[in-house]
Amino acid sequence: MTPAAGRILTELQRALTAGEPLDALAALTQLRAALDTYEAEQVRRALGQGESFAAIAREIGISRQAAHRRYRGLAAAPTYTPRALRVLQLARGEAARLNADVIEVEHVVRVLTGRARPLTGGTGPTRIGPRLRALLRELERPIEVEDLRRAIHAAAAA
Repeated sequence: MTPAAGRILTELQRALTAGEPLDALAALTQLRAALDTYEAEQVRRALGQGESFAAIAREIGISRQAAHRRYRGLAAAPTYTPRALRVLQLARGEAARLNADVIEVEHVVRVLTGRARPLTGGTGPTRIGPRLRALLRELERPIEVEDLRRAIHAAAAA
């Protein structure tokens, strides 16, 4: 039995055997916290085994979007293929050349359409901007150059 499971059983027993209502309520509060922790551990394990947010959401009884919102911090950071990383590095240079704080869709567009110019000196921004991050967030596999192209088309359609 894991420590989290032991804590759940202890708090459940405490809640069920409490003689006073306030003691039972305190135990229930602790039980909820223990269950939340245990659920998060299981979601982390499921994500680590390759399960999707949709599959996790089905088991919890919530929408995929709600599961993603609640547990996205438990997912591993996105990985990029070498080609996609090269595009993002070039987009980083383009963002720096244009004095942007983050790498965004328009910088990737300029790279993929051949309109980016090489950066001379400096390193540029190191973070992906919110619009580009939102378009890539749902991918649960290494991000390819084609994913960057699809993100650009989705941004243009919005």
